[in-house]
Amino acid sequence: MKKKRSFKIAGKLIGGLILLLGILFVVGKLFLDPYRGTIRTWSSSPSKPLDYLLSSEEAREDISFLMNKLKERHPAFLDGIPKAVQEQYDKEMDGINGEISVLHLWQASARILSKLKDGHTNIGYQTKEPYRLPLNFHYEDGVLSCMDDSFQEFTVSKINGLSWENLYQTYKEQFSYELESYALYRFAQKLPYKTFLAFIGLDPSNPITLTILTEKGEEEVTYSFALEEISDQESDDIPFVSYTIDQEKSLGIFTLLSCDNTPYYRDTVKQFFTEVKENDIQYIAVDLRDNPGGNSSVADEFIRYLNIEKYYITGGCDIRYGPFLKKYSKSITKNKQIEDLVFKGKTYVLTSTQTFSSAMMFATILSDNQIGEIIGEIPGNMPSSYGDILYFQTPNAKLDFTVSYKYFRRIDDSKLNLPLIPDYEVDANNAIHQLYEIIHQKET
Repeated sequence: MKKKRSFKIAGKLIGGLILLLGILFVVGKLFLDPYRGTIRTWSSSPSKPLDYLLSSEEAREDISFLMNKLKERHPAFLDGIPKAVQEQYDKEMDGINGEISVLHLWQASARILSKLKDGHTNIGYQTKEPYRLPLNFHYEDGVLSCMDDSFQEFTVSKINGLSWENLYQTYKEQFSYELESYALYRFAQKLPYKTFLAFIGLDPSNPITLTILTEKGEEEVTYSFALEEISDQESDDIPFVSYTIDQEKSLGIFTLLSCDNTPYYRDTVKQFFTEVKENDIQYIAVDLRDNPGGNSSVADEFIRYLNIEKYYITGGCDIRYGPFLKKYSKSITKNKQIEDLVFKGKTYVLTSTQTFSSAMMFATILSDNQIGEIIGEIPGNMPSSYGDILYFQTPNAKLDFTVSYKYFRRIDDSKLNLPLIPDYEVDANNAIHQLYEIIHQKET
């Protein structure tokens, strides 16, 4: 009898434990899991047309939805809404009187997010029919230029009669960024797109007129929009990771266009260091100039082949779990080296303004751990910054937006509030030339 009673008690205890674990799991999923209620990535479901009219109730619901996600997930909102964000939110909500277009809602939401100055928390418009001008724009040293399909380059002063500087000011009020250089880069990059021109206040329903500077003075040229077509074949033709070996200069250049820690990436890293060893290469460079980020673990995989036993990944990290903020202090990582392929030469990193997020982190890890030297431009965001994004979509306008749920601190405590300043600060287009100059000086 006692044995049966013991079995019953044990069964009840186990059952109670299972029930408790189940409750904790459900509570975690409902209130603590950062990914609760998120969408996978930028939605395949397009946003409503820009001129689609929302009722004031629908518009307010969308802005409230965005604000609630910030309050639930973003570390900066744990102790309340930041003052600048709250003021902008109140202003935008007060400005909704009657129907409002999706375009105006997009602009209003963007102005709220811009007050965060978090380069990873933004809102965007998704369309399956991206119309663009047959132009590419570029900003450098105070000058906005564009190149057409015939590779003619012009200096631009106005777009539809408005100075590009004024349009840029409008953009800055609607874009969450950390560094001015990155805001200018993104402004120029997006200028060809029809939806973006509407976003910064232009009417793209007709062809766009540019005022350009020529030897004879100002001239006006007009361009029409065309549907952008990017086939899967075209994107597949450009590998996201590749390398070259210059035996004469004893240099290997490893180019990474996105931070994707795939089997292909890992195989390519191994092949690169295998050839580096076979050719007795003395210098290597990681080219991150066109890399917008992705998975930061690509850095760990690369470092396995470098002559360093321990290193820091970050200077610490804060992670938001529902109403809690878990603080992780700076901790050292033991390098799991590939012993037969360890490179003992000199390492460099090439960067540009486009080097962003995990690519910026890759460069910072090599720099702050004194593993490699940086050549090029200051990357697009700060080493001490918010990151790791969650994806959401507003219920009515179907605008996609991202929210950071982590805060990363820079490894080098003495540079917590500084961007990643290169050891050799040069125009990104001249980074390769500078790399060869450095090697030449070391060899002579």
